[in-house]
Amino acid sequence: MVADFPETRDRARLREVARLGVDRELSRDYLAELVEQVAVRMDMPFAMVTGLLSDAQVFLAGRGPVPAWVGEVGGTPMEWAFCAPLLRRPAARYVNDFTTDPDYQDNPLVTVEGVRSYIGAPVISSRGHVLGSVCGLDVRPRDFDAGQLRIVQDLADEAARRIEAAAPEES
Repeated sequence: MVADFPETRDRARLREVARLGVDRELSRDYLAELVEQVAVRMDMPFAMVTGLLSDAQVFLAGRGPVPAWVGEVGGTPMEWAFCAPLLRRPAARYVNDFTTDPDYQDNPLVTVEGVRSYIGAPVISSRGHVLGSVCGLDVRPRDFDAGQLRIVQDLADEAARRIEAAAPEES
């Protein structure tokens, strides 16, 4: 399992998550096109925009057959989150094969659900805080390149703009 990420508890980041409503269950149809683009452009069966809270990763929008139990709870514990490293190093990243990655090879999403590869980029607010990610997942090992990292980062930047535009009014 992934080590603890103290960045999840950063107060300024959590205030930004709350300010923008990332921590609330809301319909976010404005993100649907972005997850569709990730799935199509990366040729991946699963794509999502996630929110990274203090103890969990939640799904803000998604495409693909998410396991029923994950859908019911609306996310995963933070220690299972493939996007958690984006809090520590906010740059697009990928994993070609989780079964060979010592940080994730024992993750239930890998061992039980069969997730093998990942590409993702941080969704960063205009105030510089990581809110979550835009990512794609596959059940087969993959090879990714710098061009794909740029694409997923561009989509994450667009997700940040859309989340901020749709944010609840500040009182």
